Amino acid sequence: MPGDEIPSGDETDRLHRWGYARYRDMFNSRQLLGLEASARAIAWVRDERVRNALATNLSDLLRYQNMLCRYDTGALKSLDVFSVHGFPVGLVQCESNLLGILDPRTGSCVGSGGWANIVEKYRKAKEYCEAPFEVGVGRNDRRTVPIRGERIGDRASGPGSPKAPRVELHCADASKVDVAPESLDAVLTDPPYYANVQYAELMDFCYVWLRRLLGEHIPVLSVASTRHDGDLTGNVNTGKGLDHFAEGLSSVFQRMAKALKRGAPFAFTYHHNSLDAYLPVAVAILDSGLVCSASLPCPAEMSASIHIHGTGSSTVDTVFVCRSTGSVPRRWLPTTPDGIMALVHEDVQQLAAGGVAIREGDIRCIAYGQITRLAVWALRATWDSDGSIGGRMSRVSRQIEELGVSDEMIGRAQSAFAVEVPAESIARKLEFHDTPKHGRWLNRAEIELSVLGDQCLDRRLPDIPAVRTEVAAWQAPRNAAHVTINWRFDAQQARAKLRRLYPS
Repeated sequence: MPGDEIPSGDETDRLHRWGYARYRDMFNSRQLLGLEASARAIAWVRDERVRNALATNLSDLLRYQNMLCRYDTGALKSLDVFSVHGFPVGLVQCESNLLGILDPRTGSCVGSGGWANIVEKYRKAKEYCEAPFEVGVGRNDRRTVPIRGERIGDRASGPGSPKAPRVELHCADASKVDVAPESLDAVLTDPPYYANVQYAELMDFCYVWLRRLLGEHIPVLSVASTRHDGDLTGNVNTGKGLDHFAEGLSSVFQRMAKALKRGAPFAFTYHHNSLDAYLPVAVAILDSGLVCSASLPCPAEMSASIHIHGTGSSTVDTVFVCRSTGSVPRRWLPTTPDGIMALVHEDVQQLAAGGVAIREGDIRCIAYGQITRLAVWALRATWDSDGSIGGRMSRVSRQIEELGVSDEMIGRAQSAFAVEVPAESIARKLEFHDTPKHGRWLNRAEIELSVLGDQCLDRRLPDIPAVRTEVAAWQAPRNAAHVTINWRFDAQQARAKLRRLYPS
């Protein structure tokens, strides 16, 4: 059981203000007993792969077995501590059953936060690794599309399996890793979004348990904390601002760009509410000798995500695709503010056509992505990477001002799209059915739905596949028994009850 003190930080200072001094203070005595017993049982497991898998499950369990969890009145279950990207200390706490609760009728997990829930989640993840798939979204349903011939794992699976390609995982500083020049076909990364999330401060919550459990077996778990001086993030507590972030990002980008084959893509995602936070991104691209050949909007956060609800933040990332050489369509290089906003309008329409509900923050993020791309393009030929980091960011800032896209223009676009896009999005979700010729048809449907509600839909079901499974299991014997309706609703009664459906 870890007795580590909670160090000071942008997020952890919130815990200090509420009186939490050590990580163990965030659990009640019942949770501590259950978690310590679980950790001891895992430590006794001799098989390394099984022990590590159980430790992964314990790390997930910790997120639900603490006194910062809150109750989700909509989903009727406990929210984990990181349902928001911070430490949300609330006045009302929610404690989940440690072992988990199973529905005696179906055997499925109820609620969240217990060992049964965590292990079931892990089982589904491993099933996905054996048979990966994408989710195809139709007009009225979602379907899985298998990815043939792919598997996620560190070794081949089953007899006669082809030799697995080499996979290397390094827990290391990306600004210092050695990669052979011109050896990579692509670099795909997801850098920190400046100061949006203090990952290390949050992850220490789980790490202090894992270090005690596995530290003697896994060298990278032997250090005291996941925090490092070189962490690329904005952090007031440690005095890390835009300059630190820009220097670090530039160092990583330059190293990876040298490792790329000529013309190979360097792609990464980014979004932020402040345009200033894009300056380090532009500097890093230019310092690396790359140009941004495309900036593509991509759905990222769920629109219902709790930690961004009501904040005006974006649910869309910009995917920046950069190369050392190549070509760009001329229409992607507008020279006027109106031309730039036309590209933003096009991106928004494409997202809406894909069923994405557009928010004001999304429009701002898309605009900032296009502006950053065009600033990099304009500065590529005359860029000098030898000046101070502050001077380089100032030069990018001046170029952005020259592009002429103002906050007022983005605001007008937000107002226009706020009316235009939601209406289109709602219309695509509607299905129109003609009114039935006879009102008795509606009554039959009402009776069937009522029976369903009493027989197999009398409880919450997690998803559409579960609903279909339950209905099919009930429907088959009902149809086989030729169950009939004791019909007592004649035409005259239908005309009285459903007179709005009948002509007078």
